[in-house]
Amino acid sequence: MAVSVLSLLSYIFAAILVGCLGFVLFYVAYLYYVHKINDHLPGPPRSSFIFGHLPDIQRYQTTTGRTLDEFLLKIRLEYGPIFVLHFLHLPIVFLADATYLRHVFITNYKSLHKSPFFYDKIGFVYGERGLGYGLVTNTNEESWRKHRQIMNPAFHRKCLKEFISNFNDVSDMFMIRMDSVVDGGQPTSMVQEFGKVTLEAISQVSFNINTHAIEDPNSPFPAAVRDYMIGVQDNFDNPLSPTLLGIFQFKLFQNATKRKQIAAARFLRMFASDCIKTRMKDISDGKAVPNDLLSILIKNGSLSMDDMIDEFVTIFLAGQETTANSLSFALYEIISNPHVEEKLLNELDTVLAGRDYVEFDDLAKMTYLGQVLEENLRKHPIASEIPAMVSTKDITIGDCIIPKGDSIHSTPLIFGMNPEIWKDPEIFEPERFSNTENIPNFSMTHFPFSIGPHNCIGQMFAKFESKVILAKLLRKFQFKLLPGQTDRKLERLTITPRDGVMCEVSRRE
Repeated sequence: MAVSVLSLLSYIFAAILVGCLGFVLFYVAYLYYVHKINDHLPGPPRSSFIFGHLPDIQRYQTTTGRTLDEFLLKIRLEYGPIFVLHFLHLPIVFLADATYLRHVFITNYKSLHKSPFFYDKIGFVYGERGLGYGLVTNTNEESWRKHRQIMNPAFHRKCLKEFISNFNDVSDMFMIRMDSVVDGGQPTSMVQEFGKVTLEAISQVSFNINTHAIEDPNSPFPAAVRDYMIGVQDNFDNPLSPTLLGIFQFKLFQNATKRKQIAAARFLRMFASDCIKTRMKDISDGKAVPNDLLSILIKNGSLSMDDMIDEFVTIFLAGQETTANSLSFALYEIISNPHVEEKLLNELDTVLAGRDYVEFDDLAKMTYLGQVLEENLRKHPIASEIPAMVSTKDITIGDCIIPKGDSIHSTPLIFGMNPEIWKDPEIFEPERFSNTENIPNFSMTHFPFSIGPHNCIGQMFAKFESKVILAKLLRKFQFKLLPGQTDRKLERLTITPRDGVMCEVSRRE
């Protein structure tokens, strides 16, 4: 009997060994095939047959402290406007030419689809549903289009005009917070401060909810947003597929950091669920409710609870993080360029004429502030990439053929910091945007809110919000950067100032 058991175990072990060996051989053969069909594309040599360019990227990030986007900029300047990088078994083609972008993402848009491999890592943190399948992460084109059409009215210019008082109210709360910073006499991180005000703005305008993030230092929302975003970046840094990352749902495989990130996803979804249920009850009870995004999602009637939670969390996170980071970089550049600050203050004094309240019509008159914000997004794009798409057919670009199945990406930084497109790109010069009609292929070389049908639904929201906040802030307070502050970048799904924009704050005389 013992011999029979040993024989059975031997057969099982041998079968497992043969299966593993077969998988390895298949994987190696597949890698060889992927490399072979992409070898004609420009790009740096792979340092690893198995890992592709991952070791090169990790080495660059470790030795320089810079981001993946900055690595891509380096490769673009060395290898030209189209190049391929290999991430394990995934070949990714990067485009850095306006004509190429238009040809692929506009002309051949119907031949592309979003890759679940990338977007599920944003929607799920270690298998825990966060954004889920919201607008940013939905890879089903039909479902995405339906959700986009439902949500569009909430971000229309006409609708946002009605919320100008909300922008003012939240900004006034922020001014009170900054008064307390001045009175406290201690330096503060403007990345954190902007994170609080943008969180409150998206909450009140889109959901009519007060998170108390500005005035309450114990508000759980800023930490939850931060932990979730760091969790997403950790998912991206892990080469495992989103499905395999679900193994970390088991406590055996979790450490303290992963538990905190998973808890953040659960907290945000529970908060969204509670808000939705409360609004649904108000509607069913016949109470007057604001005509905001939350009401639009509920009243449509075609979305499931999970669908509504996905969109709630998506807007809640994306609307806060991106604008906060952009405002932080903008303030850094304004402080670092006194001539820009002086010109900006002169414009604000002229437009507002002593008023504290920013009228909707004032926004269009703040032309130089608009140029400052655009120049900031050129030099410091917050969204690291336009939607990562996979080709469903071979696509020819010039003399190159992008094979079917390759992922195709681009990033605003490799355009915004390219000296062939912008003279002296390191210099902060808002006047570049004084007449954009003279900039060749402007919409394909400057796309901080992405391009094509999947562009950012909240771009008008972000522009209105940024102008109101900065107009009030700069007129009342002045800032001095602490020694050692730089504009170096930190990648956390979006791009944030690495050093926090630490400032001494005082009241403007």
